[in-house]
Amino acid sequence: MSYPSTWRTLSIGIFLLLNFGIAGEAQHTAAPLTSGLVWLTDGWRYHSGDNIAWANPQFDDGNWERHSPQQTDTCAHGCWYRLPIELPPHGNTPLNLLMLAQSGVFEVYVDGHRAGSAQFEPWWLTRETMEFIVPLNAHRDPVLLAIRIRPPRIAFDANEASSLRVALGGQQAISDAADAHHTRRLIRFLPSGAVNFVIVLAGFALLLICALQQRDREYLWLGVYLTILGSSGGIFTAAVYAILPGDANEIYADPAIFLGMLAQTEFTFAFIRRRPNRLWRSYECFLLACPILSFLCSAGLMPNALYFSFESAALVPAAFAIPALLYYWHRHGNREARWLIVPSLAPAVGMILNNLPQIGNLLGMNLDFLSSPVLLWGIAPLSPADVADAIFLLAIGAVMLVRFTTLNREQARVSGELAAAREMQLELVPATLPALPGWRLDAAYIPASEVGGDFYQVVSRNDGSSLLVVGDVSGKGLKAAMTGALAIGAFRSLALEGLSPGMLLTRLNESLFGASHGGFVTCLCGHISHKSRLTLASAGHVPPYRNGEEIPLETGLPLGILSDLEFPETTVELAPGDRTVFVTDGVVEAQSRSGELFGFERTQAISVHPVAQIAAAAQAFGQQDDITVLSLTLTLVERPFS
Repeated sequence: MSYPSTWRTLSIGIFLLLNFGIAGEAQHTAAPLTSGLVWLTDGWRYHSGDNIAWANPQFDDGNWERHSPQQTDTCAHGCWYRLPIELPPHGNTPLNLLMLAQSGVFEVYVDGHRAGSAQFEPWWLTRETMEFIVPLNAHRDPVLLAIRIRPPRIAFDANEASSLRVALGGQQAISDAADAHHTRRLIRFLPSGAVNFVIVLAGFALLLICALQQRDREYLWLGVYLTILGSSGGIFTAAVYAILPGDANEIYADPAIFLGMLAQTEFTFAFIRRRPNRLWRSYECFLLACPILSFLCSAGLMPNALYFSFESAALVPAAFAIPALLYYWHRHGNREARWLIVPSLAPAVGMILNNLPQIGNLLGMNLDFLSSPVLLWGIAPLSPADVADAIFLLAIGAVMLVRFTTLNREQARVSGELAAAREMQLELVPATLPALPGWRLDAAYIPASEVGGDFYQVVSRNDGSSLLVVGDVSGKGLKAAMTGALAIGAFRSLALEGLSPGMLLTRLNESLFGASHGGFVTCLCGHISHKSRLTLASAGHVPPYRNGEEIPLETGLPLGILSDLEFPETTVELAPGDRTVFVTDGVVEAQSRSGELFGFERTQAISVHPVAQIAAAAQAFGQQDDITVLSLTLTLVERPFS
């Protein structure tokens, strides 16, 4: 049975991986080749520096040091390795070399001539250890193999760059071994790549939810954080296994870590409905500046170990201060804060564990055991950061699912209340005003984004007079609408009892006291009688204006605060053409973006304009509440009575 090339590569790879270290650490003068490999470990000559003449087979390297290129000696300014190879019997089988080394940092010379595809590259294109096949077109025996190493920058890990493994073998054996090594890299990348890919997908999903829930900023910041976390982790792992250039990590992944911590900080505060204070804002500004150090490290101006130490120190507030703060908020009554305590620890702690081996090198301590895989499935590892990120994703996914479900229920409840409140609001503000002989009534009403409690009513009495009331309930939503409906119902009932405005407000206060659920109602009541007389009583309401002048009123407390209140009355004699304007505090308290109030002076100045123009001016200034404007104009001196 024949298999596709991919499966063939995988099967060869698995077989060779099991035997990769068993193929004999042989001398460079090996036994006859059949299908195996000979690893060239002994007999190498080493010298630091860079001189192209050292590729010449006739060059005398007798005074060079002896050690294998697998040893990790410093090679910061370049070095050479030379090895004469006595070719084993191989019949007609073409011989190749397999090089396992970082790309972009070495060249290979066979008998003084450059061989293979390996070449020096800029630092941003170099990759971690990967496989290179070099044809061994030898015309002499022994063959002189020379390897030229030149790390591209000071900050580059020169010890790692100078470490190479070289094998000699038949063409097919070398090809199979290269495929096996390539497959091994991919398999080792897959677990981490899968974890980080899922994290990025979760980030995109949250950003989509944010587009639907724009008022809930935690979805935005968590989506940004997960996208950064997954993409930076995936790029880091891809660089480790030479799928991407090694410095993709330093160009993107390392700087992104700081931006991710900033997003995590913003998410935490958004989740618990708080704003970061100045100290946390300063920390966020510090995180924004940290990527500069990452670029300095990439440019070779800052040692890797020092940078990793700084990176770990910069993440300490995000790793430990945020969980401590969440615990503090939980202890002080924020029940949702406890949900984030454990999840918030995972990512930063995993990143710090990844950095500790580098910090240990800086301090002269061996902490390499901390970089060992936490989980191992075959040859596929999961690093501490991958496990921490996976735990974080599962935990935060559960938290956000609970939050999303809770918010949906709350939004459904609020929507129901809002619909009921809007139905009630229709009763508070009549669509049409009654016709009063000798008078003209005009009204303008602009509701705020939330349901408020503004109301006005005009009721005609049997004696030919009329009662007018304008009011404003404290608060918003269903509770305010219910209180306004209660006030309107009581007013309509009391209006038929022949009470004066002051007495009507006293009785209305008794009806609302204890039934306003801790709120209050400002109210202005007017009695329109014959002979052009207007009698007014105020319960803490904005004063009315006659012909652009404020009518001075002695006012009482708003309704519903205390019982047994009395409300003084003021009588105003009107002339034909006189116009009285009543407003609610939505006009006076309109507020600009700079925080300036519309105020009483502007209200008085504009009170001579039509009601629609007054309302529009307050709205344009910066509406904060319902805006209600009602005008009463005398058109005749006397009115007939029925």
